Amino acid sequence: MFEDFNEVICLGMGGSYSEIAKDKLFKAYDLYLYQRSLNSIKECIDYVDEYSNAIAILPIETTYKGIIRETLDNLIQTKNQNIRILAETTIPVNDCILSKTTEFYSIMGLITNPNALSKCKNFVKEEMPRQLDIVMAENMDESARLLQNYNITYSIIGTHKTAELYNLNVLKEHIENYKNNNRRFIVIGDSQTQPTGEDKTSIVLFLSDRQGALLDIVQVFVKYHINITQISSKMMNNNQEEQAVFIDFVGHEKEELIQKLIADLTPIVQTVRVIGSYKGF
Repeated sequence: MFEDFNEVICLGMGGSYSEIAKDKLFKAYDLYLYQRSLNSIKECIDYVDEYSNAIAILPIETTYKGIIRETLDNLIQTKNQNIRILAETTIPVNDCILSKTTEFYSIMGLITNPNALSKCKNFVKEEMPRQLDIVMAENMDESARLLQNYNITYSIIGTHKTAELYNLNVLKEHIENYKNNNRRFIVIGDSQTQPTGEDKTSIVLFLSDRQGALLDIVQVFVKYHINITQISSKMMNNNQEEQAVFIDFVGHEKEELIQKLIADLTPIVQTVRVIGSYKGF
C-alpha cells in the first residue's frame, strides 16, 4: 500500500506527536520515507493534494476535545478526490518537562509555546516556581532550539521524542491538564487499501437540510446491520441548508455488503464520498 510513496508529511517537528505516529507507522510497515515537516494541517493536506507521491500523518481526534474539524474540513475539499485515509493509530499524550539538567527543582525558566503552556497550565502553576521566567516560542521545535542558548536552569515542554532528538533529560512526565488523554492520527494519500477483515470505513454525505434526512441515513445502516462507530455533521459554506454528515462504520468499501449500503445511500443524499477504508497500526 505504501510502496508507491517516497515522502511523508508530518505536522510540526522537534518531537511532535505527528512524528511519533510516523515512527510507529514506519515500524509497523517496515518503511523509510523522506520526512517533510509543515506547520499547519491545511499545509499538510494541500501538499498531499498537489504531490501524489506523498502521504501525511495528521491528528483527527483527541479524547477530551473530540474530532479535529480542521482535518476533516480540509480533507473533504481536496482537488484530488482519490486522496483517502489509508491507516490510523492512537498515540497516548505524554507532555514532559525537558532540560539539560537532571534536577527538576533547580529549574527557574520555561521556554514554551502558547498551545503547550495552555495544555499544561495546571502543572506549571502548581509545581513550578512562582517567579518562573517564561519565554514564549512559536512551537516545540523552536523551544528546543532556543534552549541551547540558555543555562541549565531552563526547561521546555516536549515529548520523549523531543528529548531523544535534542539530547535532553526527561524531568517530569504526564504534566498535561487532562490525564489518560489519547490522540488519534490518520495517514492520508492517493491510494486505496485492500480488505483485511479488521477495517473501518469513513464516508461523508452531502445533503440538503430536510426533515428526517438523518433518520433515513441511519435506517440504511440498520437495514444491513452495519455498526456505526462515529457520526457527526457540519454546515457547509456557512449555509444551514447545506450539511455534511461524517460517518465511520465497520467494514471495507470493497466488501459486497458495504457496496450495497453505499448504493442505498446514494439516492437519498446529494453526494456520497468515501474518504477511506483502513485499519489501525
